[in-house]
Amino acid sequence: MADSANNEKNNDRTRNLKPWKPGQSGNPSGRPKKKPITDLFEELMSDPELVAQFKTAIANSIKKGGMAGVMYMKEAADRLEGKVTQPIDAEITMSSLAERMQRAEDRLK
Repeated sequence: MADSANNEKNNDRTRNLKPWKPGQSGNPSGRPKKKPITDLFEELMSDPELVAQFKTAIANSIKKGGMAGVMYMKEAADRLEGKVTQPIDAEITMSSLAERMQRAEDRLK
């Protein structure tokens, strides 16, 4: 009796669900472009008086040898300007990869 009630409940939940068409996204809106904390940083940084207070507080923190000001600036820059990218220069050829794999295999023997 309980099984039939559970099956009926599940059928009610899935009745209106339809499979996606090939190539159709299950999340058409996508990931939000901004996060609430980023919006907060932008709002705070748009107030010139508040920015002046932040500058003073951050400078004082850095002068005292504290990391709070540095960490705040890093977080604000990452949120507002995006994280700094580092180009990676690597040259890998299949022969060098095969040689490395062979050496590793030889070590295991």
